[in-house]
Amino acid sequence: MKTFWAICFILISFFGFSQEKINVLLIGTYHFNNPGHDAVKMKERNILTPESQKELEQLTDLIKKKFNPDKVFVENVYAKREGLNDMYQKYLKNEKMYNPDTLKNDFRKRFYSENEMFQLGFRLAKKAKNKAIYSIDDRLEFRYDKVMKRVKEDEKLNKKFEALLSESGKNMNECMTQPNLKEVLICLNNEEQAKRNKGFYINFVNALDPEERFGSTLVADWYKRNLTMYSYFQNQVADTDKNVVILVGVGHSSMLKDFILHDARFNLIEFKDLYN
Repeated sequence: MKTFWAICFILISFFGFSQEKINVLLIGTYHFNNPGHDAVKMKERNILTPESQKELEQLTDLIKKKFNPDKVFVENVYAKREGLNDMYQKYLKNEKMYNPDTLKNDFRKRFYSENEMFQLGFRLAKKAKNKAIYSIDDRLEFRYDKVMKRVKEDEKLNKKFEALLSESGKNMNECMTQPNLKEVLICLNNEEQAKRNKGFYINFVNALDPEERFGSTLVADWYKRNLTMYSYFQNQVADTDKNVVILVGVGHSSMLKDFILHDARFNLIEFKDLYN
């Protein structure tokens, strides 16, 4: 009898999920349109190939089956949430979300056709029959240029920075060369990647120039941006929600993970748990 109740408890606690807390599936991803704006330059994976599209279908089917999210949150600027939702409403009706003839550069064309918000976020929300998509990003001041100027002025610091960048790029690109999207995302969402993302800011950037405070100011701004994103998330979750998904870049997910773990309202579900 004790064994029976122990098994029941385990089943309820997993993908039947806790009813006392809101379950949050956190997915850190690379930018499918790979704009190259981040310091670490990642290898490209064409998300539009038939194989990649098949993998996206399989992934979103799995999340729908096991998790069935009430809401999907994406890395779109909160102030522009209405515009994104207008696009989502067209997507639900199988209408064109945008006019490619009005896009003046390749970045915008790739963004609207390939970005993970649309390819993964919209696809999942539609399968879950969500009526809206939810934006949580914010563009706060982030003076990375000041830090880089200081680093470039010091040969020793510059060498250390380049070494950290090289190591990070190597690890990230090992993830990008995995055989399929499932393995890529499992790799990007592992604990070591999270430690590297946060460690760069704490171990290196924060220690720069305590007199000028370039480093600590940048780290504080990075935390502020992610805390602001988390605030937008917190205030768009309803008490009636049972399961929600957050889809953001891996740099953000490593931060949001800590916030979720320390928030009594939520129960963190990691990406790898989908396959257990």
